[in-house]
Amino acid sequence: MKNRLTKIALFTSPIIAAYGVAPVFLSKSIEIIPLIIAYLSLSLLIAFFWWLNIVLIGTKLTSINRYTISYLATFISQSTILYFIPKSPDQPNPSDFLLYSVASTIAINTIILVIINSELLRKRKDMAEFEVQNLKLVNLEAQKQVLLQQLQPHFLFNALSTLKSLVTENAEKAEEYVIHLSKFLRYSVHANQNDLVLFEREWQFTLDFLNLQKVRFGEALQWTSSIDQVAHQKLIPVLSLQTVVENAIKHNTFTEKKPLMISIIAKNSVVTVSNAKSPKQIVVKSGIGLKNLIARYSLLTENGLLIEDTEINFTINLKLLDKK
Repeated sequence: MKNRLTKIALFTSPIIAAYGVAPVFLSKSIEIIPLIIAYLSLSLLIAFFWWLNIVLIGTKLTSINRYTISYLATFISQSTILYFIPKSPDQPNPSDFLLYSVASTIAINTIILVIINSELLRKRKDMAEFEVQNLKLVNLEAQKQVLLQQLQPHFLFNALSTLKSLVTENAEKAEEYVIHLSKFLRYSVHANQNDLVLFEREWQFTLDFLNLQKVRFGEALQWTSSIDQVAHQKLIPVLSLQTVVENAIKHNTFTEKKPLMISIIAKNSVVTVSNAKSPKQIVVKSGIGLKNLIARYSLLTENGLLIEDTEINFTINLKLLDKK
């Protein structure tokens, strides 16, 4: 802050000094050499005013005390300078000249204080925005941790129950299931390290999740996907796509005769997940899933998540983000 103000002081002191001597220059009442000396002296005086005010903002003084000291010091310094200036016979009325000088000094010091206060306000605004951004990031991390806490215990219970059945019925299929489960858990364990991940990684994680659910539900669960290559290099909130797919499985009833069909399309920086609705009669709502995802998206981008809920279909559009 002080370094910035010092640079502003060095830049503005000559400019303000030029403004101060301009009336004298325009009146042509003084020769060029004395005018230059007056300009340089005024520049140094203004630089002193800057130094004084910069020092004062580094103290613990209240604004009123800081202003009082600032104006008092500028008045004393200007009066002292005027006192030691040699008087000439053709000099204007001393009292009028003193009044003009003091008024000019107050005006210059006021300009300096206005610039300093604007810089202080800018700094406070930047700090406030920085704190707000930090709070957003903390909130985002909290939302993600809540999602992880919901995902792992609930999912592991069903996964281990399914694995237990497979071990006794189909060892080869159980081995394949363990591979998908291992990849799924590895990703979810490291999910707390990032807020955003490549869509390619999130898509593979979601595929592992779908394959695990496929073993559990068989032909009752089906899906189609169309992913363009550009989407793979975009970013997406971690666990977002999996959350949307899990939401479809969780809130619908389906059988092999009437399977749940999930469509996943990634195109033009948007991932669209849709399914035909066949809502369960009784659903235990945790209040975490989509609400969590909506809150996380709102912290990252505007219009990042769009829900279309009709009588027939339920569709969620997730915005893919560019790398920074």
